[in-house]
Amino acid sequence: MKHTCPHCGKQSFTPLMKARCGGMSSAGKPCPECGVRCVNGKISLAVNSILRFAAFVMIIIIYFVHEPGNYMQVFWFGVVPLIAAFVLGFLFDMFFGKLIEAIKRQ
Repeated sequence: MKHTCPHCGKQSFTPLMKARCGGMSSAGKPCPECGVRCVNGKISLAVNSILRFAAFVMIIIIYFVHEPGNYMQVFWFGVVPLIAAFVLGFLFDMFFGKLIEAIKRQ
């Protein structure tokens, strides 16, 4: 399953290549066919923002609520949500959303 380049219209991006293109604030990765840089679009930006905000809220909550000395609670409700936010965002970028041409120049 390959993803379509927004510039040339050819299916040239593998899921791993698409995930590594980055968000709208990055320079993106060039298309193997035409060489135009592409990034993940607005839906990727929204999903990643929501996931990371949820992880941030969990970290803030666990900071104020955890029992002193109970580091397993900090791990399960602070570290795991943060890692999960990054992994789920990466998987979303791999399989969902569309690529757009990069606005930022290198």
